[in-house]
Amino acid sequence: MMDISKQARPVVEFIKDNDNFVVVSHYDADGLASAGIINTVLERLGKTYECIPTKQLDSERIELIKGKGDHYIFVDFGSGQIPTIEQNLDSFAIIDHHETLGRTDKPHFNAHLFGLDGAKEISGAGMTYLVAKAIDGSNRDLSALAIVGAVGDMQDSTGKLIGFNRKILEDAVQANVLEYKNDIRLFGRHSRPLIQFLMYSTEPIFPGLTANEQGCIHFLNELGIPLKDDDTWLYYVDLTEEQKRRLISGLYVYGKRQNIPEFILKALVGEVYELKNERDKTFVKDAKDFATLLNACGRHEQGIIGVKVCMGDRETYYKRAEQLLAMHRKMLSEGIRYAQEKGVEEREHCYVLNAGNHIKDTLIGVVAGMLYGAQVIEQSKPILAFSIDESGKLKCSGRATWSLVRRGLHLGKAMKNAASSVGGEGGGHSIAAGARIPKEKYEEFIQIIDSIIAEQMKQ
Repeated sequence: MMDISKQARPVVEFIKDNDNFVVVSHYDADGLASAGIINTVLERLGKTYECIPTKQLDSERIELIKGKGDHYIFVDFGSGQIPTIEQNLDSFAIIDHHETLGRTDKPHFNAHLFGLDGAKEISGAGMTYLVAKAIDGSNRDLSALAIVGAVGDMQDSTGKLIGFNRKILEDAVQANVLEYKNDIRLFGRHSRPLIQFLMYSTEPIFPGLTANEQGCIHFLNELGIPLKDDDTWLYYVDLTEEQKRRLISGLYVYGKRQNIPEFILKALVGEVYELKNERDKTFVKDAKDFATLLNACGRHEQGIIGVKVCMGDRETYYKRAEQLLAMHRKMLSEGIRYAQEKGVEEREHCYVLNAGNHIKDTLIGVVAGMLYGAQVIEQSKPILAFSIDESGKLKCSGRATWSLVRRGLHLGKAMKNAASSVGGEGGGHSIAAGARIPKEKYEEFIQIIDSIIAEQMKQ
């Protein structure tokens, strides 16, 4: 594994030498996994801390957290907000994988500063794990959370984790906390009975199966796959290897008949990552399910529940997380249905969905990304999805595909430049990014970013 001790040392010393921390994390799965890792490390060191997951990091948010502790640790964001943080806080460290805006003489551990692509080679949780490991080698058991964070950040979208993530994967296997194999990659392998496993598939959507209980029962019966063992509902993981192969082949053939694109059907099978110390048939056994559980917590302003689950709670907070997930998936289904019914506007170089108040600003990005799999939009252009946030500003979430990124698209740079042109803020990864802009600048923003995307794709 790359020697990261030199790069991580300033953050390691910052943590070891101080106390009374405030851990500030992003509210998505990667951010909550990052917080779970660093909080566990702080507890093992006997440090005091408060944890604050949040969906954005601007001057207003930083003003709200000032004075809550003596020292601040930002995980899974912070690199893009260095000037704002430096203006407001005296003592802080940043652990991040997003592209950095500016430099700081404070401890700053960022993937891009030593040649790693934070969009696909390592996640925020991965970076946080490297700090944990540098503090004490016994923290290798936290590598499983780093994999959850990477999966939550869709860094396995090619069918498996790549880059430095695989080094962390090796740590997790050696620490006996995780195992991986090739299998079906639909959500719910461990957590939903077979009928619901197919019914609630939204990535991809199977017309006639998704949201259609009778359709799923008929499909499974046609394949000769049992639904129950005596009176007990069967899960995907209960099937024999032959039955699993029959189901996967059946879904592929069915998808072809429904004209689901080949790239989506090929993505049905790939690497899956299972946490060895977790109980079967729970949402924390499979990394994909675990990440989805965390996203549900964060997107519904209950990120601290997800952090507690990451830190080992399997009773009170875990049950609350399950309830949030049920609500979360219902709202995502409603969001996709809204996009299908309203329709997506096609501009010259991007798609546009203006959801207004119909889709929560915390969910709009997730819905936008799912529209490719739902075949609402084609892979030929990125999508910009808009909703109104709680402050009345317009939030834009952009999503793309790796094929577009390979052609030169960088949504993070496009968002940043277009947003600043209209008095807003923006940034993010090449494949996924966001911005907040004044509502009256909606059309001007779209025109600017459409032209930026055109220029990027020429390169």
